[in-house]
Formats: sequence, structure tokens, C-alpha cells
Amino acid sequence: MNQKIQTVGIASVGYYLPSGRLTAEEMSKLSNLPEMVFTEKIGINQKPIAAKDEHPSDMGMKAALKAIENAEITAKEIDLIAYCGAGDYDYRFWSPAAKIQGEIGAENAFAFEVKNFCNSGNLGINLCRNMLLADDELSYALIICSDKLSVLLDYTDLDCLSTFTFADGSAAAILKKGESSNQILSYHAITDGKMADYLKVPLAGTKFPIDNKEVDKELSYLKVGNPKQLDNILSEVYLENYQKVIHKSLVKSGYSIDDVDFLFTYQVKKSLLNRIFESLELDQKKTFISLPENGHLGAVDTLFCLGKTLESNQIKPGNLVVLASSAAGFSWAALTVKYN
Repeated sequence: MNQKIQTVGIASVGYYLPSGRLTAEEMSKLSNLPEMVFTEKIGINQKPIAAKDEHPSDMGMKAALKAIENAEITAKEIDLIAYCGAGDYDYRFWSPAAKIQGEIGAENAFAFEVKNFCNSGNLGINLCRNMLLADDELSYALIICSDKLSVLLDYTDLDCLSTFTFADGSAAAILKKGESSNQILSYHAITDGKMADYLKVPLAGTKFPIDNKEVDKELSYLKVGNPKQLDNILSEVYLENYQKVIHKSLVKSGYSIDDVDFLFTYQVKKSLLNRIFESLELDQKKTFISLPENGHLGAVDTLFCLGKTLESNQIKPGNLVVLASSAAGFSWAALTVKYN
């Protein structure tokens, strides 16, 4: 007797964006750069900014509750919770996954954190898919991506211009075993560790403990080491690695780039996005661009774009969707999903 092959699909997506906004005009004044650098060269008009008393776990919980509602399940049915943030948690030594588990009443769920910067969401989905398939007793997983990245920025440090798009928000997805629609097919990721030290927040790690009075507090902001050299290295490997993970994920799923109906990416400046789609020979009509109004939301980006596209009913049965991300470190990842 042939055993039925188990599947895991994305049953629902929820998201939350804070109401606060920082405009390109305001970023221009903070950085002493012309506004057109933001609106024309980068392609951002404004971005969501969380309030001082609004933290990553708060935003993550709101997205999680929306995903649960959209999936038409209860929190008690959830077996796994993966919190997949790129940046700081509410506290330095703390579990946002456990906090959300307790707050939403998911009393039967095992909760844990996944950190791979902007690849965290894709990695979390892949890990939870595999965990669901490996255990007959598990049925539902909740993936939460939430970040308050705006607090990492010093707009007077122009070496970090490429990061000035960083914004705040959250997205969440419910994975369901046996879900034939929105089926997760395959995942592929690679890392190039030569660039690991180029992008970091130095303060509060063991090298620069926060209680050291001699440490410059400027180290609490995001720092880009040798931006020209980083740009040169990235120009050689960025597109190549992005293409590599996308093509590999598709091949592992039994498809090719010609079969792709939608590709949702990390939100990058206009010129780089153009190069990504040109290199893949894909029309930008096959994506959702959230950068102009919502900036770069870290690990939230791909799920947020997926959620917005599902809301507008653009994704149809039979469509093939790829979630592709790149991350500090530096890593690249792609997840292929089939809408049966």
C-alpha cells in the first residue's frame, strides 16, 4: 500500500505596521542629504516607525493574532512557535517567542527563536515545515517575523546610507500539515562568511559590554565597516548568490525560473531590484514592491509582500511563488511555494 506523502502549506498570513511614519523629507533633514537621494535614487517616500513603548514582541503578537484569525484556528491548536527576528529583542537576554506564546494562549506550543538576520523568516518556515513532517503529533506552526530596526540608525553616519531604509513592522504565517494549497516545496540557502564583520552593532556584545564606561555610545548604532570595499565584494557575489539560491530552490522543486508566477524579495533600492529581475529575466509585474511606502522591514519583507498579494487575490491556483531573501552575515535563501 502506498503511503500518502505528507505536505505542509502556508494556511494564512497576517501582518502589522505601526502608525508612526518617517518621511523622505525628514530623513533628508536628519542626514543632510538631498531628498531626491531617498525618493529617486533609493526609491523610498516614507517608512513605518514604532512608538517608543511599542516593541518587537508587541508588533509580533498583533501579526500572530491576525494570522491565527485568518487561518480560522485557535491558539491552543498551535504546536510550534518560531520567532524569527533580524534585530534586537525587547530585552538583550530574553525569549520573545515564549512571551508571545503566553500572551496569545498557545499553551500547547513549543516556542523558540530563529536568527539569521533577514533570512530568518524563510529559515523559520523551513525548520518548522521539517519539524511538522518529522512528528506525527504536530499539525500547526506559527512563524513570527517582527523587527524594530529604526532604532539602530544614526542618520549622520553616511557610511550607513544603504541601511537608512530600515523600518519597523511584523508579519506572521500559520503552517498546516496536510495543507495541499500554498504547499511548501523546497528551500535552499548559502552563506559567504568573508563579509561577516562588515555590518554590525558593536555595543552590548561581549567585546564591548554595555557597562564599560569607556565605550563610545555611538557603538550602539549600526555600523558598516569599509563601505566601498563591501560594495565591491557585494557587486561580485550578491546577484550571483541571489540567482543561485532561487534557481536551486526551483530545481529541487522540479521547476525552473520560467515557471515562476511571483517572486517576493528583500526590499532593496530601485537600481538593485532592477538588476535582480533583469538577471533572472523576470518582469517586475511578478512581484510586490513595498519599499516606497514601508521601507525595509528586515525578515518581515517576504511574508509581508506575500500577505499583501494574497489580500488582493492576485495569486491564483496553480501559481508558483518564490520567497527570496538576503541577509547580513552574508547569506541568501529561497523558498518555493506552489498554490495548488
